[in-house]
Amino acid sequence: MKIRWLLCCWLFVSAGFAEEVKPWKIMHREEIAKVWSGNPVGFAFLEKDGQLFAAFYSAEDKSMTVAQKKSPDAAWTFQKLPTKIGWDSHNYIAMAFDADDILHVSGNMHAVPLIYFRAEKPMDITSLRAHHRMLAQDTSKEALQKARENRVTYPQFFRSPDGTMIFTYRDGSSGNGVQIWNQYDRTTKTWKRFLDQPMFDGEGACNAYFQGPARDANGMYHVTWVWRDTPDAATNHDLSYMRSRDLVHWEKSDGTPLTLPVTRATGEVIAPLQNGEGLLNSHVRIGFDTENRVVVTYTRYDANKNNQLMQARLENGVWKTYQTTDWTHSWVFSGGGCLPGELGFGEVRVRNGKLVQYWNRKFEKSGEFELDPATLKPIGPAPKMPATPAACTKCENPQENQRVKTGGMIDSRNPNRRYLFAWETLPVNRDRAHDVVPNPSVLRMFVLEREP
Repeated sequence: MKIRWLLCCWLFVSAGFAEEVKPWKIMHREEIAKVWSGNPVGFAFLEKDGQLFAAFYSAEDKSMTVAQKKSPDAAWTFQKLPTKIGWDSHNYIAMAFDADDILHVSGNMHAVPLIYFRAEKPMDITSLRAHHRMLAQDTSKEALQKARENRVTYPQFFRSPDGTMIFTYRDGSSGNGVQIWNQYDRTTKTWKRFLDQPMFDGEGACNAYFQGPARDANGMYHVTWVWRDTPDAATNHDLSYMRSRDLVHWEKSDGTPLTLPVTRATGEVIAPLQNGEGLLNSHVRIGFDTENRVVVTYTRYDANKNNQLMQARLENGVWKTYQTTDWTHSWVFSGGGCLPGELGFGEVRVRNGKLVQYWNRKFEKSGEFELDPATLKPIGPAPKMPATPAACTKCENPQENQRVKTGGMIDSRNPNRRYLFAWETLPVNRDRAHDVVPNPSVLRMFVLEREP
């Protein structure tokens, strides 16, 4: 669900193409810490009221570590947490603040008991404490199994429409798991179920890999998912969809209510692909066109086994399918673990009234393209966005086969300032150890600004 294409990470800003938008300039750069570089795994970055927070795995002993910078002139402070990563690129870090400015951190999980930390004081990483359960009465195997906290993967924090903190994750394994949604009670500092039933249930035969929820301009939340039968990535099938106003009551695209958990028999299938037809769980995106119609992007093989970018768009209550690309290269994937990727893309989006989409495809023309609003075919390159300075994404640790990973965010107080974090890592290796462990990488932060 959350393991995206790992060869690169592109950051786009919400401003449009207009010529008056000024380029980003590097105003400040600093080195934060040496980090683990043996395999790509998602770090987490937050900005809150001018303070900066970063969560990563340290180079020293691969421990999950949270760093805090309280002001532009302050030094980074660090809090090491008692969990260490191996070679699994599923084990990204999720981090969020609740409404009381209390920091919550979860991660380093792939079908293992819940790993969860919560601060005791607002805006204070030194007060982070291990909890490792939300609804379980204790951390015994029996209690964790009963609470569905025993085999956790893919943690995700976000807010409900009324601002309640939500935490969702998969309990189980690839091919046999359920999606759990919890909510946090600020008063009691405890968790309870947000959804009384799991969101999806493959009934022991498969599990759902979902994307979303993505909220449209009218406040509707959209979710898509694929069913997967086994750990083999070739067994993804049946791209499906549902929507909700409140994240509690769900329905099909025609308004038919859905009872949770959604199963293979009850879900709405928008692309009935079968095993081995090129549907990949990590390669699904939810976007919206100029009329606020939901557009679900996914991949499939054509008759020659070439991967193609497909779009399913809801038009007057009917799903219509469009083939956006005419690629001539075949990447046939299978097996388990995080896959070395040959394809990455973003969701369909609108800028200055134009429909655009980004993709990066090995052996094919890549970049950001303007799409014809009727056919969803590329009609030319999209007007260029203000570029990230090349120095931010330059590999400064040039060991064999290294890649630069990036992350960051816009300053919440100043839309003309952004923070970009960069580090180097080896590529994915299906969650197995590389023959040679590289030297540590340095996590760098760039402060970028542009003229209003």
